[in-house]
Amino acid sequence: MEKIIGVVSGKGGVGKTTFVANVGLSLIELEKDVVVVDVDLSTSNLGLQLGFYQFPMGLQDVLEGSIPITSAIYTHPSGLKLVPASISLDYLTKVPTPYRLKSLLNDLRGLILVDSPPGLRDDSMLVLKASDEILILTNPEIPAVTDALKIIKVSREMGKEPMGIVLNRMKDKYELKPKEIEGMCDVPIIGMIPEDKNVKRSLFEKTPVIKYRPSSPASLAFRKIAANLIGQEYFSPRFPRLRRWFGK
Repeated sequence: MEKIIGVVSGKGGVGKTTFVANVGLSLIELEKDVVVVDVDLSTSNLGLQLGFYQFPMGLQDVLEGSIPITSAIYTHPSGLKLVPASISLDYLTKVPTPYRLKSLLNDLRGLILVDSPPGLRDDSMLVLKASDEILILTNPEIPAVTDALKIIKVSREMGKEPMGIVLNRMKDKYELKPKEIEGMCDVPIIGMIPEDKNVKRSLFEKTPVIKYRPSSPASLAFRKIAANLIGQEYFSPRFPRLRRWFGK
């Protein structure tokens, strides 16, 4: 195992699942061994974003002790490994407490990206405890950043300094500036993803945007962040705008 990175947010709807799917695939392009894990046990959809619509076993079965975690790994055509959470309504009334999460994640090999539930619920707190590194995802808006501050405070109380903040869906002047957010949170911004209509289109097409439109602004941002996570320098492709004109 290299490292467990918990991708967390104080507010729902900021784009964690899309981030985990696309950064995971970007790391595969960089020839890393990567496993993405969906720990949002009640509203899971990481598997759906990666094109997995049916899987007999998920993380809930692992947490209940029915199967080892290695039996809940599914492999994307790219080579990205996924441990999904079931979307079945049967689990809504019997969501298991993921008290064994850390030991289970330790059984995986490679770089582990954990898609966490938002906020400070019990399962979100356990993701914080189970992760080696904490990555904060937020939108550059006051409510989202205010909630991110709560996650940062709790993380520090656990003795875990967040590795950085990623700003998602940056779009106009009517939002907080990166320097303002760094000043508020006292955490460095390690990546910025622009608002990109191709992301919404890719969700409709059920294909992560880095595969759907490899040269789109969001795709380039996801790849840059992935390289940053493993300490590699990112080289943007030549003429990305021209590539976008040709639908690439």
